[in-house]
Amino acid sequence: MYFFLFLKNASIKSGDAVPKRRRNPSSSDTKSQKSVSMAPPKTGINFFRIVAATKAWQRLAKQRAAKRSPKLTPKCENTYRLEPAEGQHFSPQKVELVMKNVIENHPGLDQYNHIRSKLLVRDLSEKINEKVKELDFPRYKLVCNVIIMEKKDQGVNIASRCIWNQQTDNFASYTYKNGAAIVVAYVHGVYLE
Repeated sequence: MYFFLFLKNASIKSGDAVPKRRRNPSSSDTKSQKSVSMAPPKTGINFFRIVAATKAWQRLAKQRAAKRSPKLTPKCENTYRLEPAEGQHFSPQKVELVMKNVIENHPGLDQYNHIRSKLLVRDLSEKINEKVKELDFPRYKLVCNVIIMEKKDQGVNIASRCIWNQQTDNFASYTYKNGAAIVVAYVHGVYLE
């Protein structure tokens, strides 16, 4: 607030206060009209000049920082590999075993709670994703989805659709059922060309 008071006082001192109203010229006012119109342009500190100066300093600082920053070099060269090497394909059988171990050994699935299930879904998907990454499928992007629903003898259809390469990409799914809940987990492995 002190800064704005300073600006207000500065503009009043420098003559940038409210501009005078022009009246219709008459014979008695011609002398004063000429003196007002011949006055040199007003100088001094005002708010708009401070804003313009601040923006100019920011622009200059960005340009200097861009010149000083080291240029990033690539860590590795392109391999131009369009398909995985032999033995490095996404294996749905291994991924299903991982999902089965994670889901069946996870606590909290014995009773269904719609509030707690939000946290369970996130926790299960993170753990499954971590364990599948440990299987080391190089150059594969992994997408893990987990659905938890209450078991009340209802019918459910779950579908997913993707555009992918049939020779390199694959998926694995696992369904776990107990007396209270149904857990459906699936992992898509998409090869990065």
